[in-house]
Amino acid sequence: MVFSTGHKRPVNPLRRPRVRYRKMILSVIGLAALFTAVFFGSCLLKGAGIRERLIISLAASAVYALALSKRAVIWLVHLYQSRASDATRLRCVFTPSCSEYMILAVEKYGSIIGVVKGIHRLMRCHAPNGGEDYP
Repeated sequence: MVFSTGHKRPVNPLRRPRVRYRKMILSVIGLAALFTAVFFGSCLLKGAGIRERLIISLAASAVYALALSKRAVIWLVHLYQSRASDATRLRCVFTPSCSEYMILAVEKYGSIIGVVKGIHRLMRCHAPNGGEDYP
C-alpha cells in the first residue's frame, strides 16, 4: 500500500512469540509468598503492630515488583503479539512495529521510561508518514 505522501507501508513480518504463562504465574506466587513471609515474619519484631508489619511487607513486595516490572511489561507485549489479529498488527507504518518498539524501549531505558516512550510512539503510530524509528 502506498500513502498519498508517496511512502510505502513497511513490510512487517508478524512474529508471534510463545507466551510463557508459567513464569508469570510463578512470579506472582513468589510475590504473594514474599509478602506473606515478611508480614508474618515481622511479628518477631518487638512492639511491631499490624500497621508497621504491613508497611514492611509492602516495602519488600515493592522492591520485588520493581525487579520484575521490566519482565512483566515485556510479557504483556508478548501476550498482545500472540493474541492480536493480523489486521490490527499490520496497521503500523513504522519499522520496527509499535510492539517491538515497546520491547526495545523497555530493554534500553527500563520499565517506566520505556513504557512512556512506547506510549508516545503508539500515539503517533498511524500517522501517514511512516519509516524507521528506533528508541
